[in-house]
Amino acid sequence: MLKNIKIKANRWRMFVIGLDFIVAIIIIILSICGFQDKVAIISLILSIMIAYLATIRPYLRKAVLRTFIDEIRCSAPTMEDDTASWFIRIGVINYGMTAAKACVGRIVGVWTEKGEYLKKFDPLTLFWARQDQGHTGFNPVDIQGYGDIEYLDVAQIKKSSSTPLLLRIALNLPLPMGDDRSSSPGSEPVLRSGTYYIQVAIFANDSNIPPHWFKISCSDDIPECDGPIPCSIINERPKFWKKMI
Repeated sequence: MLKNIKIKANRWRMFVIGLDFIVAIIIIILSICGFQDKVAIISLILSIMIAYLATIRPYLRKAVLRTFIDEIRCSAPTMEDDTASWFIRIGVINYGMTAAKACVGRIVGVWTEKGEYLKKFDPLTLFWARQDQGHTGFNPVDIQGYGDIEYLDVAQIKKSSSTPLLLRIALNLPLPMGDDRSSSPGSEPVLRSGTYYIQVAIFANDSNIPPHWFKISCSDDIPECDGPIPCSIINERPKFWKKMI
């Protein structure tokens, strides 16, 4: 998928460059042609230049964001007596020709496989890769154009008796308490092993990605980094969503 996005990006850049060239040729031709009404032709040239440079060209060169699913990665423990962590991430690529400023990724909602909406996870902001609650905190990122990529952390998976999935959410306050039998017990952004559907949206100053559906499944057995990948993530809209709209 990433390869296809980059191919489309290259084609789009070539189209914009070609259009720049065509507009320049038109202006040159109008300039050198022997029109009798010089004032009219100068006005026409200025109108074309202003319309193209002020409106059309900025629109064609604007930031264009797309998401793709990154490979699930394992990180060795960094503290003594700790266990390895697996990370589920979504890549966000800007194949436009200008930067996407102040990008923020948000979980719009979390549902169980059976369609139960988990109110505990009302829209919340996700950390970008290499951000955390204790050290860096959350900061929006700028994604430059021409294929620049940033990675949005969705979940961290560690060995645990009941809640291996920790959603990578920037929190200022504890979440509402979930009871011991719920899919997300306690006041932490955790989920029991199982299958869930989440909606993730990306917002920036000048380019947005509307909510996309992702299906996440995670098993009870969480191995070390040399073991099999314990979770999966795919683009999939749940069947129960049609009944809810």
